[in-house]
Amino acid sequence: MSVHAKIDEPLELRKEIMECAVISTDAINSEDNLKELNKQKKKLKTQLKNNLADLKKSIKQFEKLLPVIPQEEKMRAKREELRILMQNEMAEEMGGQIKPVNQIKRELDKIKGRDPKILKKKAANLSEREDLRRNLDDIRGRLSKLKNLFPEE
Repeated sequence: MSVHAKIDEPLELRKEIMECAVISTDAINSEDNLKELNKQKKKLKTQLKNNLADLKKSIKQFEKLLPVIPQEEKMRAKREELRILMQNEMAEEMGGQIKPVNQIKRELDKIKGRDPKILKKKAANLSEREDLRRNLDDIRGRLSKLKNLFPEE
């Protein structure tokens, strides 16, 4: 005995079954793709860990090759460098050389013990030198302007 059933719109039902099959196949394929991507991700992680370990070993070997500098020497060297840099900057700002206090006191004692006439002569010589320097700077400025007006070819 066979039983038959009538299906309304059999084409529509076939279409839906085929669509469901396509969606299921895509889901299975995407799952396979995700598994493959996960495997690749794990491989990359292990490679990265290995590379980092190699890098750390290389850094340790490099540090062993570097000369050992005591910690106190490092600090003293930095302080000395900073002190020298600050002295140079102060000297540039003040327009002269920084001298120790003892040396300045000795120079002042020498100046106090001298004849005022000699000091006036030295001051006159210094002012003449300053005038000559200003004139020389003025001439150099004029020469540079002339070079700008008549460039060499």
